[in-house]
Amino acid sequence: MSHHSDDNMLIASSDSFWEPGNHKRTTKRIEDGYRLCNDLITLIQERSDIEKAYSKSLKGWSKKWNEIIEKGPEYGTTEAAWKGVLVEADRLCDLHIRVKDDLCNDIMQQVKTWQKDNYHKTVLHIKERKEMEESFKKAQKPWCKLLTKVNKTKNEYHIACKAEKSASNQERNASADSSLSMDQVKKMQDRVAKSKEEVQKAKEKYEMALQELNAYNPKYMEDMTVVFDRCQETEARRLQFFKDTLFTIHKCLNISQDPVLPQIYEEFYHTINNADHEKDLRWWSNNHGVNMAMNWPLFEDYIEEFRDISKGKIKESIPAGTITLINQRSVGEDLHVNDLHSTHPKINSKKQTVTLSRSEDSTDDHKQSTEKSNGTKSHPITFLMKGSCTGPYIPVLIGKIDYTCSIFPYVFRNSF
Repeated sequence: MSHHSDDNMLIASSDSFWEPGNHKRTTKRIEDGYRLCNDLITLIQERSDIEKAYSKSLKGWSKKWNEIIEKGPEYGTTEAAWKGVLVEADRLCDLHIRVKDDLCNDIMQQVKTWQKDNYHKTVLHIKERKEMEESFKKAQKPWCKLLTKVNKTKNEYHIACKAEKSASNQERNASADSSLSMDQVKKMQDRVAKSKEEVQKAKEKYEMALQELNAYNPKYMEDMTVVFDRCQETEARRLQFFKDTLFTIHKCLNISQDPVLPQIYEEFYHTINNADHEKDLRWWSNNHGVNMAMNWPLFEDYIEEFRDISKGKIKESIPAGTITLINQRSVGEDLHVNDLHSTHPKINSKKQTVTLSRSEDSTDDHKQSTEKSNGTKSHPITFLMKGSCTGPYIPVLIGKIDYTCSIFPYVFRNSF
């Protein structure tokens, strides 16, 4: 749709371009072009913000519903179809982020660069507008002088005509008045004749001024046209640049032509199409239904349970280290003693004791250093013996003790 471009509107009027000062609308257009660049930058920035906000909303919505679906009761391929909606949102979010980046980093920067190259703004004015203003004034100055002369002579001519008209009316009234003398009437007639001469002189001056003005009109129009054409060229560059920029915006925003978009919705379609209710029902039956494995109850015999005694106390009261049997009798000695009393020796069924202590080195220096470093001395430990047997006996440890007997031929290490 065209606006203000009809050639048939070129009708001269008091508002015509050729009138003095009316060129300012054309020079103002230069400043308007600078402002329109700012407006276009703002337009692009706001659309970029919309794209960013939309992308952020999509991303937040996708994250929210992903958590809901993950924690929800949906399962199997149908759950994957639900998530296909979120995948579409995530990929569309990436697409709109790219649109935002293209608007800000490419198109908006192009407008800023073009504005900087074509408009040189100072604190008070735009350089290009001031130059055109001065060129128009220079072209219009001679013609304005002639126009001023025309207006002056026209005014003088109109005053003379008015005076002549007034004198003629007075002379006509005086001729009809019998009370006036002939001398008075003659004076009136002389005034009329003189006013007519003034009218003729003023008319001639007026006509001459018009001739001079009309003679200069072609030169005036030529000079003004040269400056005007320069303004038109400047504006043509702006209009063409804006058209190209708008086409670039169109290409950027027209995501329907982006090859990524069809892929998004094609994959979205296949994700939904892959939802298989029969497969989901089989999965449910295998994991939560009649197809699950079952450990049916079987007969189980009784198995005696064993418990540790004083586990915690022994660990706390007995320090870590090596224990040494310090009071021991050999099996031969026991048999010899028993032979003195009975031919069938038996070990007393009462509990017997074996006293153990941590092994120490033979040197006192090592003993002292060990005691200093540990802050403790040797702790004799008594093992309770129980049971009845005819042969060599083995101590039964009560509790779990991490000690090694360096003399006793058996090793006790967490065996109880």
